[in-house]
Amino acid sequence: MAGITDVNGMTIKVTQLHYARAVVDQGSFSRAAAALGVTQPALSTGIAALERVLGGPLFERTTRGAAPTPLGTRLLPHIDRVLAAVDRLVAEARTIGGRGEPLRMGVSPLIHPRLVARAFEAARHGEGAGLVLREDNLARLRAALTHRELDVILTPAVADPQGFRRREIEVEPLRYVGSGLPPDAAGGPPIELAEVASEPQVLVTDECGLTTFVQDLFARGGSELRRYPGAAHSYRNLVEWASLGLGGAILPESRMDAGASTGRPLVEHGRPIRIRYEALWLPGPRAAAVETLLDALLAG
Repeated sequence: MAGITDVNGMTIKVTQLHYARAVVDQGSFSRAAAALGVTQPALSTGIAALERVLGGPLFERTTRGAAPTPLGTRLLPHIDRVLAAVDRLVAEARTIGGRGEPLRMGVSPLIHPRLVARAFEAARHGEGAGLVLREDNLARLRAALTHRELDVILTPAVADPQGFRRREIEVEPLRYVGSGLPPDAAGGPPIELAEVASEPQVLVTDECGLTTFVQDLFARGGSELRRYPGAAHSYRNLVEWASLGLGGAILPESRMDAGASTGRPLVEHGRPIRIRYEALWLPGPRAAAVETLLDALLAG
């Protein structure tokens, strides 16, 4: 890859800047190499070459990984600006040259089709080449993003996004369907999380992020989660199984269309409990296009 050459003939390659940024994000050389899909020796060699050009070490090895040196801390904002400029350059060149490629977007099954439709609408009115969708569980989505098989993923905010860029894209309240509630029952007044904890909860298989969110919710609230021993595979079944009296069910408001019941607002100390959704992506040639899409998505 072409680079930037100084007066002494020493070259900085863009890949080296990506390596440095990844080490900061991941906190170690090994994790940075894994995130970028390169070998650790290749990454170490690239950073060593960058350090020779910049005149000193950028990172200090520690027992926990790697941390920026004072030089690294001071130069990191400049590295970020260079990478952002390169991203914009590549994106603009592809647009002008008609070589734009569709963004590859991964979505958790919990992401409502309405939000996906908004993303498509944003892409349609943009200058890119559209979207290619992939729905999968959280673990595979994150792995695909790490290996750059996807450009951006939309997921519930249920895990530490270390190493990824992130942006919140939507927040919605939760609803609760009580055990034994008829499928056609209307909603009711808000119900406290502490009250919900008195009965078992029917959960979905832990793929979309909802079960992880519910588990974390109970743990943060200091309440014991009494889990129904089985597991539903769809949001509709959550509502239907709750109506059978197997236990209560917690769903995002947008997923209440999976069943006839409207459920009750779920609150904690009188405040509505909400689930947040976020976009995750990596720095690189597609980052500028991802950020442009997200700007349009949030503006819509």
